[in-house]
Amino acid sequence: MDEADGLTICVPSSLVREAEDKREATRKLGYVARAAAVFRACRLVVFPDREGERRWGGEFVRAVLGYAATPPELRKDLWGERDALRYVGVLPPLRVPWRTGSSPDGDESTTQGLVTEVGPEGRVRVNSPLGEHPISLLVPSGMEVEQGERVTIRVSSREPVRARITGKPEVGFQVVDTGLAAALDDDGLAIATSRHGEELSVPRLAEIVTDAREANGYVVAFGAPGRGLPDMLGLPPEDLSAAVADGRPVEPDPGFDLWLNTIPAQGSGVVRTEEALFATLGSLTLTE
Repeated sequence: MDEADGLTICVPSSLVREAEDKREATRKLGYVARAAAVFRACRLVVFPDREGERRWGGEFVRAVLGYAATPPELRKDLWGERDALRYVGVLPPLRVPWRTGSSPDGDESTTQGLVTEVGPEGRVRVNSPLGEHPISLLVPSGMEVEQGERVTIRVSSREPVRARITGKPEVGFQVVDTGLAAALDDDGLAIATSRHGEELSVPRLAEIVTDAREANGYVVAFGAPGRGLPDMLGLPPEDLSAAVADGRPVEPDPGFDLWLNTIPAQGSGVVRTEEALFATLGSLTLTE
């Protein structure tokens, strides 16, 4: 997959449902963030699975992943102190080449902000290193932002504050809170991962990579521990397996282009979500 191609990863809000404590839950999310960074994802969607959530649900998952996706020097300014971030010290570094700082001529500087509220008339409130409180900024024409996304800010003056949003960060990934159906509307070959899906083979992989290139990338969805995508979507696993084996459309159709078993010879009874991320994306991002 070329650098210009897009990759959207979709994980459920119930992702850490089996974690024994908040430290373990945070560490698990760190591996998910690492996968998003390693495979150059553009978006990491946290879709709701409230029936599967336990102690730590979507708000916790989005906060930890969003914190991990933020350049280290901006994390305190953008996120402040909150209970969900108590154990972020266990997060592994992403080693993403963040781009912030002064421009070559020294007249302006570039930083990032975190959208905390989307308001009317094209304005948003943004946490940033420019002050203790969120600032109101105008969104450029033609640009769409969601709450929780990071934006790139060009700063011409800090006292008084004069700044403008110029776009979204060119490197790293955005953590987005949206429904699975909405995420599947994005460009990209939509793949559901499941042990009940079509078994991935070398010849089939070549076809999938070609299809993804024509679709401008991938949208890949994963399940949660003990609760796979079929359970979340109300699809009986035996019906899914039969449809895949017969080459029939999966009904009801959640919007995926294919259901894929990316670890067909798994030796463990359970593959953790973070393990499935690396196994799946490692295969799908192979080049010819």
